[in-house]
Amino acid sequence: MRRTLGLVLLAAVCAVGGMLWLGESSASAGPAEQIGGISYASLPDEVALYLNDMAFVRDTVVLPSENVRVLLPPGTYANTLILTENGERVRNYQIVPQSSETYFDQAAFRYGNMSSVSAVSGAMACVLTWESGSQNSEADTREVTLEYLVPGASWKPSYDMQIVDDQTVNLAFFAEIRDTGLTLDNATVYLVAGRVDLAEQLEQVPMVTANQYVVGYEEPQAVALPQLGVGTVDLQHVYSAGQISAEPGSTVYAELTEATLTARRVMVWNASTEQEADIVFKVLNETDIPLAEGIVRVYQNDLFMGSDFIETTPIGSEGSVTVGALRDVRVHRTESEDYSGKNDQYQHFITLEIMNHSGKDIDLIVVDQRQERSWQFSYSIAPVSEQDNLIRWEVSIPAGQSLTINYDFWKEHY
Repeated sequence: MRRTLGLVLLAAVCAVGGMLWLGESSASAGPAEQIGGISYASLPDEVALYLNDMAFVRDTVVLPSENVRVLLPPGTYANTLILTENGERVRNYQIVPQSSETYFDQAAFRYGNMSSVSAVSGAMACVLTWESGSQNSEADTREVTLEYLVPGASWKPSYDMQIVDDQTVNLAFFAEIRDTGLTLDNATVYLVAGRVDLAEQLEQVPMVTANQYVVGYEEPQAVALPQLGVGTVDLQHVYSAGQISAEPGSTVYAELTEATLTARRVMVWNASTEQEADIVFKVLNETDIPLAEGIVRVYQNDLFMGSDFIETTPIGSEGSVTVGALRDVRVHRTESEDYSGKNDQYQHFITLEIMNHSGKDIDLIVVDQRQERSWQFSYSIAPVSEQDNLIRWEVSIPAGQSLTINYDFWKEHY
């Protein structure tokens, strides 16, 4: 909402924007203490939060036509400022460092008691000044919009999943909003499922596990992984969190969706890397929003079972959640080799043993890595596929019984 500043004294809000999905809201600001002229302390009235510690702020305010000092929050990236006056870009302005105490004192005069926690230790505030084009007109006021990036707040997806049965789960998707340095006063908050980087490559977040990937998807799809670069935004989706108030140091939880979803319970053993078989739930996203990548806490029979990473899951596709290991199923892989006596060629012999000690029949996906520079494979049980250097079997093991897969191949050793 647009803020209207009195002609005598001033303390206000500085905002973000510049993206089409941020609305043209505005707010009203009352008078504040005059410090060397009219001063206005900026707070977000619209803010977009990213998965890393970055906020994109917009503030629209009606200022008197005379020149005004605008105080930007501590830590503001001054070179990201976009300043407009009456809808026109301001081409010349000046930004001078200022102590953070000056900003918080000015903001507190208008907005009441405020925490002086800064998003970055030792961060400076900024004073923004420019020559107003309205001074030569008959208008008493001008509408000013400020947009900038500032550290001090972020969000991350938070899920809890209740396993109902082998085909059904209840999934709740919350936004965990961590406010480390911004004061949000009934601000309209947007949550961007992506990361913004102003300087250099960001470290990747935890990825989909190999077992979750090899299980496959109900419909063929590429696994969506972040592609991050220098000075770029990895944008997956934008969620609306509504209006939020928060003080620095607080954490806010906002539910984005909750639904009962269709799922597939799949058991898989990755013989090349694992010494046990895993249980993976492939969860179909039947909600009306994409599921952002994040950590899922899993519950079954009113007990906490553990947590796992879920990949970005578009509407209508499957997400993968590993919920634990098959405790009643033992698996073992052995490998030996024989030298052929010429050209550094060896024959490799692989044995995959599966022992089902449970009281139920199980269907198991077994995968093993196809080694480089290998050829002439021979199998005791034919695999269902040999793609992406993975050999894959789909087998059934009756309760209390065992199954052995033997295969061999030739390989050159350098």
